[in-house]
Amino acid sequence: MTTREATPHSRSEAAGGVETHGVDRIPDAERTASPREFLWIWHSAQFSFGTVVLGSVPISFGLSWAASVTSILVGLLVGTAVFAPLVLFGKRTGANDPVSSGAHFGVRGRVVANVITIVVAIGFFSIAVWTGATAILEAGHRVIGTPIGPAGLAVAMPLTALAVVVVAVYGYGALLATYKAMTVLGGLVLLALVVVLLPRFSPSYGGGGAYALGDFWRTWLLAVSFSATLPVSYSTFQGDYSRYLSPQVSDRAAVAYNGAAMYVSNAVALIVGAYATTMLKDPSLPWIAGVADVVPHWFAVVVIAFGLAGTLPQAALCLYAAGLSLNSILWRLPRAVSTWIMSLLGIAVLYLGAIVFDAVDSISTFVLVLLVLVSPWTAIMLVGFVTRRGRYDAEDLYGFAHPERRGRYWFWGGVNPRAIGAFVPAVALGLLFVNNTLYAGPLAGLAGGVDVSCLVPFCTAALLYFALCRLYPERVSGPTGGDPE
Repeated sequence: MTTREATPHSRSEAAGGVETHGVDRIPDAERTASPREFLWIWHSAQFSFGTVVLGSVPISFGLSWAASVTSILVGLLVGTAVFAPLVLFGKRTGANDPVSSGAHFGVRGRVVANVITIVVAIGFFSIAVWTGATAILEAGHRVIGTPIGPAGLAVAMPLTALAVVVVAVYGYGALLATYKAMTVLGGLVLLALVVVLLPRFSPSYGGGGAYALGDFWRTWLLAVSFSATLPVSYSTFQGDYSRYLSPQVSDRAAVAYNGAAMYVSNAVALIVGAYATTMLKDPSLPWIAGVADVVPHWFAVVVIAFGLAGTLPQAALCLYAAGLSLNSILWRLPRAVSTWIMSLLGIAVLYLGAIVFDAVDSISTFVLVLLVLVSPWTAIMLVGFVTRRGRYDAEDLYGFAHPERRGRYWFWGGVNPRAIGAFVPAVALGLLFVNNTLYAGPLAGLAGGVDVSCLVPFCTAALLYFALCRLYPERVSGPTGGDPE
């Protein structure tokens, strides 16, 4: 299944019909994508209210306009430096990131990345659809007096989710077409939002209250750490697209375009979000409601349109990733079927979180807690790439489909004990440092209130994995071997 060359199809067919590829390796003849496509992928994903609203976080911490902007720019720089090189896995292997992770976690240990991707993707899918539906309701209420609240959400969310599901099921070609359109539309909407609010804006805005951590520098570092997590949260997603990169693309170009697109798109979205937040009349209102209250009446129509359209790329990107990850576990299923299954799960989570328990804020916080899992996984992958010098056997990555053949990434029962031995302690330590409204670890106070729950497990996993590989070297050079452990 996965080691074969999948049924060939032209790029035009991929763009016009349902993508036939699942987690199988993309044949070199079909890997014709340019790294410039990341400009569409990441800008479309971030130019949505689901990301823009996060720009309100530094302001909510009590920072001024200028301090909020600097914290966003510095944090994104740190997060992007970690995120950008991961594009090389898909480029080298022609596989998505969970499958590629089998080179370091073992072909069965890749399930760690599958689970992380599915849970994070479903969480962000729920947040994106809820945000888009809320934008539609708030703007509709402003223009024509339509009802808001749970009843309205129960109608608006399924309509928004259905559009997302269709795009995700169609797959790669439909996603790229959507990304290109939404990058242009989203950019214009954000520009229009800046322009219509400009008469209200004051660059001397000094903050809306006391510093969240009592003083400027600790609060500023808290905002930096928050911004840094945003690029890292996409770490297990980018292989969905880099696996289509042409083998002739240089590593430098792939990393540069991937990193630049992620940095600039997040910077624009978050800064616009912070900009709008400085002008909200009532900070206690949901951000979307607050923005709908201060924009001109006619602009609410734009908010309605963008509430629906702007949700598509980010939510579809997440749902597509979840479908591919489930396809890696249930690899005999077609990718489209896996995506439909994830769609049903995502809609169920969305309904329970938004309608039954009114706990979307808790979902958002829970997803941030899950970055404690993403950061050590990322560290192990980066250290592994360096120690292996970026050399991988793409065929052996699919040993989970042929356990009788095993291959060089079989390690010990399909799991690499070095990677797991670094990952588990790093996650456990990271959980001790978590500090948010949902959960505070017993060591959270050691950093003065700054949430270092991504930094600590990242550094811990990197050091442990490197040390374990030096003490117990990985023997993966043989044609079919793997460790005789």
